[in-house]
Amino acid sequence: MNAVIRRFALIGVGLQFFLASAAALAGPFTTAIDEFWITKGGAEIFRDSFADGKLPPSGPDDGKPNPNTYIVTGTGGFTGESGGKLTMTPALGAPIGISGVYAEYGTAALRQLATIPANPNFLGQDSSFEIHGLFDMSVVPQISGQSFGINASDRAASLGNLGNETYVLFVGFGNEGINTGKVVVALRLNNYETNVSTVLAGISIEQWLADADQIELLFSKEAGAKELTASYILYDNGAALFSGEIGGNKSLSVYDGEDFIRANFNSSDVVVIPEPPMLALLCVGVVGAAFSRRHRSPA
Repeated sequence: MNAVIRRFALIGVGLQFFLASAAALAGPFTTAIDEFWITKGGAEIFRDSFADGKLPPSGPDDGKPNPNTYIVTGTGGFTGESGGKLTMTPALGAPIGISGVYAEYGTAALRQLATIPANPNFLGQDSSFEIHGLFDMSVVPQISGQSFGINASDRAASLGNLGNETYVLFVGFGNEGINTGKVVVALRLNNYETNVSTVLAGISIEQWLADADQIELLFSKEAGAKELTASYILYDNGAALFSGEIGGNKSLSVYDGEDFIRANFNSSDVVVIPEPPMLALLCVGVVGAAFSRRHRSPA
């Protein structure tokens, strides 16, 4: 009898680990972006205030609705647009092109314009420009892999360019030795040619979470420069709480083999898979139960 009790106790432990892992899937991470805009030469050339109720790829271009403003990845992750907010549930999106130790999913909207220098939307090396994303802070990442942010990317897969410089400025959950266990603003470089993603910098914003209701993420570049600058501003009811630059000691070099940058906003989530020891423990418990039933069957 004691052996049977031990076997069922083992099953219970295995199930406890399994259910704890599955619990992370019960409530998908959902975030919202309030505005996404681009300036060039000090003048605004694009703004999406998410006010028309039409999900990406729809958006405004030339001051009027355009059904093809964006190239969308993980369409299912865009789950609502109303009241000047676009809601994103990235777990309903698509697998991310570069993934780490997690089974990551995401959703993203890349503004299509422009890769042609003659286009006034072109963000070339000669241009000065800024890429802005204003995000809601009512929900923040709780585990590593959950994030929301903006990209400045030289990637144009439709033109045969996988891209070796996609800078991602995002709010996430500290990992990889950068403010582990804290909500951070971080900077990442994705190289889709080599399938390598590198975290360049990160700073904790934990002390501002109780008051901040929005965060603005910003990439900027001076005319003629090859390097980007990344910064952020935390707001409370429209008033700036705190601002800072991130990755200032890094060279955020772009225009390596191409002369365009395109703007993107995005979010990500993870599918938590039980660690192998947890699965092994669960399997041992199940096998033990089967053995117990067979051992107690009538002769």
